[in-house]
Amino acid sequence: MFESMKRGMSSTREKFTEQMNILLDRGPRLDDDFWEGLEEALILSDVGAQAAFDIVERMRDKATRKALPDAYAVLDALTDEIAETFATSEVNVFDENPVLVLFVGINGAGKTTTVGKIASAAKRAGRNVLLGCADTFRAAAIEQLEEWSRRAGVEIVQRERGADPASVCYDTIERAEQTGANYILIDTAGRLHTSDDLMRELEKVVNVVRKRSSIPVRTVLVIDATTGQNGLNQARQFNEALDLDALVVTKLDGTAKGGIALAVSHELQLPIAMIGVGEGLDDLQVFNARDFAASFISEELRGGGAAANATEEASAGSMAEEFSEAPEAGE
Repeated sequence: MFESMKRGMSSTREKFTEQMNILLDRGPRLDDDFWEGLEEALILSDVGAQAAFDIVERMRDKATRKALPDAYAVLDALTDEIAETFATSEVNVFDENPVLVLFVGINGAGKTTTVGKIASAAKRAGRNVLLGCADTFRAAAIEQLEEWSRRAGVEIVQRERGADPASVCYDTIERAEQTGANYILIDTAGRLHTSDDLMRELEKVVNVVRKRSSIPVRTVLVIDATTGQNGLNQARQFNEALDLDALVVTKLDGTAKGGIALAVSHELQLPIAMIGVGEGLDDLQVFNARDFAASFISEELRGGGAAANATEEASAGSMAEEFSEAPEAGE
């Protein structure tokens, strides 16, 4: 799992390494220029100004307390600091039993594909899965989720195109009660966070589900990592409107802006449940903060120390093995 994460984070890691090498060319002294340069390198990797500032302040304190000798010792310790900056939760939302998960986000973030991959893994793990297609507006959205339901061998609840998405959610919950489904995944239509009308409609959908469901409801935002800092703006708006429970960050393999995962999680104090580092089923992974941090900082910068070796441990979360065993499938 770590190796696929490492491959997926290669562009982000190269960008950070390039910035740090420029800084280290002047020498490994722990002076004000180094700390300012480290903060700038983190910001340029889309970690976000607040997270970068907090990380550097804690590292400065740690360097003093532990008498770290130079910049390389700081970089060896930086993996732990980045990992600890992520918000956490006691239980991954996708490990809850029973659970109903609503997937929200802008157009093109990868919601439907994410729903399909998670449904496949959950079915293989023996969960009683039910899909709901509340994206009744996007062309071919219903057909796309139908194909995922066929591949996964799970039932789907849908209505005609243009139907009220809240009513689709209501029907999905009723069907789950009839069949005893305990793992309900509902795909919603993508919408711009700047559209007040569409966001109000989504609030209605979420409120209907929360009031009607007799099992825990979790609202998960799917973010496309390639959007960089715009992803942080999206998350702020969605969280304000919907009171989010967790994040899924997709397309980390296609960008040098992978630090946005940390920016969003830290600022909004939202745990990341899953990340996408490729197109295959096994490239949607349970998020592991230490793996992410180790993939962010190259072994060249860390000197290949103990922090790198620690990442070879299996990722946390019972869903990890299920995804690694899932069969390949196209988008």
